[in-house]
Amino acid sequence: MNNNLLITCEILLAVVTPLLILYLKGRWPLRVIVPCLLTIPVLWYLTYALLHELSHVAATYLVGGEVIDHKLVPKFWAGETGHAWIKSSGIIQGWQQLVTSAAPYILDDVCIIVGLFILRQGFSRNAFLLGLVFTLLCLRPAFDFVCESIAFAGGDKGDFYAMQLLTGRFAIWSFISCSLALSVFSIVTIVRRFVGAQEPLPVMGNT
Repeated sequence: MNNNLLITCEILLAVVTPLLILYLKGRWPLRVIVPCLLTIPVLWYLTYALLHELSHVAATYLVGGEVIDHKLVPKFWAGETGHAWIKSSGIIQGWQQLVTSAAPYILDDVCIIVGLFILRQGFSRNAFLLGLVFTLLCLRPAFDFVCESIAFAGGDKGDFYAMQLLTGRFAIWSFISCSLALSVFSIVTIVRRFVGAQEPLPVMGNT
């Protein structure tokens, strides 16, 4: 229960709150904002674990390993908030383990940079499309770093723990800190970019 509460707080911090701020700083009417806030977090929730685990899968095959079992999508319908995983074979060298463990977070950093580039160019003023791209390219990676770093600091022996065994504590925390800083920078930059992005539509009947 406590773990589910913690994850809920992380989702509110890294996904829902920045998305809400984006829409409130823009000037879309509520009838546009509300459907976006109801649908975009759901789309994020359904794709987050899948993209994370597929990164592990792709990296495993890239370094010459093989995936022998997997669970790419948690059982959301049964109340699971996580618990996706892969099992691999043929990953015996340290560099192979490092690449497969780090793959989702390398993808995260790449997504943030791409998101910054796209959204700073005036990509779109369509509320749903803008929010979806912002969420998938910037907020999804931000949640990944927030969730995994808090779990790592609390003693979880997941990806960051495996990376620490290979690179050392200073290196892994430097990577986490830089990635979190990049996430915050991207969110602040994009929100500021779209302040006043859309004027409210006129109310019918007004003169």
